[in-house]
Amino acid sequence: MPGVRVEMKAKSPSVLKCVWTGIAESFADRHGRLYGLLLAPALIVFLYQAGRGLGNTAYVLYWTTVCVLLVRQRNVDFPVAASAWFAVLLAWGTLSAALSVDPRSAYGAWAQYALLGSAYFLTWQLVRQIPQFSLSRALEWIGIVGLLSFALYAVRFFILLGSPDFRPESRIQGFVPAYLSPFTLYLLSQALPGKRGVYLSLAYLASLSLLLVFSNSLTEVLTLATALTVLAFFVIPNTRWLVLSLGAVGVFFIALIGLFDPAGAVLSQIPGHDGSWFSLLDKLSSHRTQIWYQALTVPPPNPWLGVGPGNVGLYPPVIITETHIVRHLHNLLLDCWYELGVVGLLAFLSFYAVQIRAMRLGVKEMSAPHRGVMYASVAGIFVAAMLEQSHRSHHVAMFVPFLFALYSHGSGHTRHGD
Repeated sequence: MPGVRVEMKAKSPSVLKCVWTGIAESFADRHGRLYGLLLAPALIVFLYQAGRGLGNTAYVLYWTTVCVLLVRQRNVDFPVAASAWFAVLLAWGTLSAALSVDPRSAYGAWAQYALLGSAYFLTWQLVRQIPQFSLSRALEWIGIVGLLSFALYAVRFFILLGSPDFRPESRIQGFVPAYLSPFTLYLLSQALPGKRGVYLSLAYLASLSLLLVFSNSLTEVLTLATALTVLAFFVIPNTRWLVLSLGAVGVFFIALIGLFDPAGAVLSQIPGHDGSWFSLLDKLSSHRTQIWYQALTVPPPNPWLGVGPGNVGLYPPVIITETHIVRHLHNLLLDCWYELGVVGLLAFLSFYAVQIRAMRLGVKEMSAPHRGVMYASVAGIFVAAMLEQSHRSHHVAMFVPFLFALYSHGSGHTRHGD
């Protein structure tokens, strides 16, 4: 497009084969095992998409392997602030579980969170074990996982489409390809320079957008829209074209939602609406506003301690109707507060705050596209977490800390290929 200088472009007139070759070289050298373990969390989110049991098994194997490796090396050096806040968070969650009405279930849920959250420290150590760590190749690898995720999502959709009782909002999940889309776009920009890469990227985004809308999941559509919006700020430096691009993205998604998503039918009721605006908003949010309102008006018995990890489903706020009960509050902050209380919520937020602070040094030296894909993906995940995902989901508990640790390698390492 004349007059537009997009920074997310190939560094040389390479083709897709060069990307595969470069990634293969990273895994083939003497640090290949470390590269594989380092980037395993990206593959694990794909395995979770394929099946929860498969994802859990893969994560336990990953966690055990890395722990054994680090114990054998005997030179473990974790970040102090993050370690302290993680310890406080785990201790408070354990206390909340012990005093809950269902301690056994709470202990299990909290142990799973502890394993997922520790991915931050495992990644922190592994990235420092590779002397010539290449962030570019790491992002390309995550982009490949994004393509696999998109392919799995599309195949499942079309296979199940012919089923008479097909309910896409419950049978298939497009959340993973939505928040991995920035990495996929990065891969395509590196592998296919020029117009071919642009056309393929547009085709990929159009296909993913249509699948997400046809799957009747407004949360996943908002995840993708958020990721693309944030990414645009980093890869389109021209203000005029940035505004036009964001406007086009907004019109595109609004049109898709209005025409094909169930939310469009609710929005069409607004002009002639004469009932309660709360009920209309509740329909638009699939009863989320009702759940949030009930959580705030019926707080946990002990607001400081919470009801225990995984025990929200035992309390009134999750009841929508006599036959419709959900398992959690569909909001990261409310879920964390209800489960762990005010103290647990503060510890949770502090744990993430110190992660962000620790990566600032590394992020400053990176190019705009490198920063953009990470910020875009994290933004998409947190938007979804405010509407759908719990603080204990593997997206929030594992993948976000994994990215923060991956980007916190700092200036003390040679980053070949960046």
